[in-house]
Amino acid sequence: MEVFHFPLSDNVTDQSDLYWAWALTPLPAPASPADSAFLRIRLMAPEAALTRAAAEFSRLGGIASTPAQAAPPLQERVAVILAGTAAQFERFIAGAAAPVADAVRTTLRAAISPPPTVTLGPHRFNFASRVYVAGILNNTPDSFYDRGRYYGLDAALARADEMIREGVDVIEVGGETAQQGEPVPSGEEIQRVAPLIAALVRRYDRPVAVDTYKPAVAKAAIDAGAVLVNDISGAADPEMVRVIATSHAGIVIMHLHGHPKHHYTDIDVPSMMDWVAAFLWRRTKELIAAGVPRERILVDPGLNFGKHPSRDIELMRRLPELRSLGFPIFVATSRKDYIRDLLRLHPTDLLEGTAAAVAFAIAQGANMLRVHDVQAMVRVARMMEYFCGYQDASTRGRAQAPQHDTAKITGATTASHKEGR
Repeated sequence: MEVFHFPLSDNVTDQSDLYWAWALTPLPAPASPADSAFLRIRLMAPEAALTRAAAEFSRLGGIASTPAQAAPPLQERVAVILAGTAAQFERFIAGAAAPVADAVRTTLRAAISPPPTVTLGPHRFNFASRVYVAGILNNTPDSFYDRGRYYGLDAALARADEMIREGVDVIEVGGETAQQGEPVPSGEEIQRVAPLIAALVRRYDRPVAVDTYKPAVAKAAIDAGAVLVNDISGAADPEMVRVIATSHAGIVIMHLHGHPKHHYTDIDVPSMMDWVAAFLWRRTKELIAAGVPRERILVDPGLNFGKHPSRDIELMRRLPELRSLGFPIFVATSRKDYIRDLLRLHPTDLLEGTAAAVAFAIAQGANMLRVHDVQAMVRVARMMEYFCGYQDASTRGRAQAPQHDTAKITGATTASHKEGR
């Protein structure tokens, strides 16, 4: 079995990070007017600084709680909750001491701004105007969903052809199932993913991602043309950070309590989102300090990985809070066990539950969705773009007749994908 390296820092309560602000749900819509955008921001700082901050914010007409113990894993710290309009927070920032002002300013900007635009290699992702759908292409004999149906280069490329016709935005290639068990050796995983990625890049103009937590596999995939690495370990191996920092590729940082391929157990904490928030805040800071540009980072709350169904529901309900970090939000909710457990259905009967979860995630601010059922979820995403204001329904006329060949690829659709439309 390959040696699994421990994280850059297992300590998410590092005392060098004394100041941290986090926007709590509900959050205002991005770009809301400052005078009407109401927020609650939890501020952590030394107690004396919190007392001064609470008094000053109250003086400006806002609401401030009394300092209290923070939630795990930061229970050694003290926090206050400030509630007011974005305009009140701006006035507060103007007069606050530098460490407090910097923490609140960073979170306020991230929480009320449209999602960032990201460029990975030749591909530009306009997250403010489009929700991206990443189709799963597992070149494995033991995938929990397709059971090896697309294992082998020819079968995988045939499935990729279907995904393109179905409107996929990103193709994510995997060479190892995430299920518990012995890891696939890196060399074998490279043989599964690298030739397939190279073929996909030659064949299509869509971005290709790789699902791996192994640095050697990530490097081979990037060399073959992948522009995004989905690392379920949260970049636990420092070598993965070096691979990303020295390449053009981006990385998805997922919350995982434990190690890939091990048995995952739920964490006995009052709030899963508070735990996930602290993990992602700390880990993304470490990656940026290690040389990974912040504009190449996406964050994933890690649904289903060692989490009770009630935890996954909490994370979905509080998903907008991840905007506090300032990174695009990646959500993998397709056919997850929590949907199976809550609906009491067989794993093959989770299409409708997945559609509901995908729609809700988009409404909550998810920017990229990882899915198995590409055609159905692309249609859900495109419809949700109208509901959520990404697209203007007034620009669409009535359809003249039913269009059965909606998946046909044309020069116009190819160009629109290049532009991120």
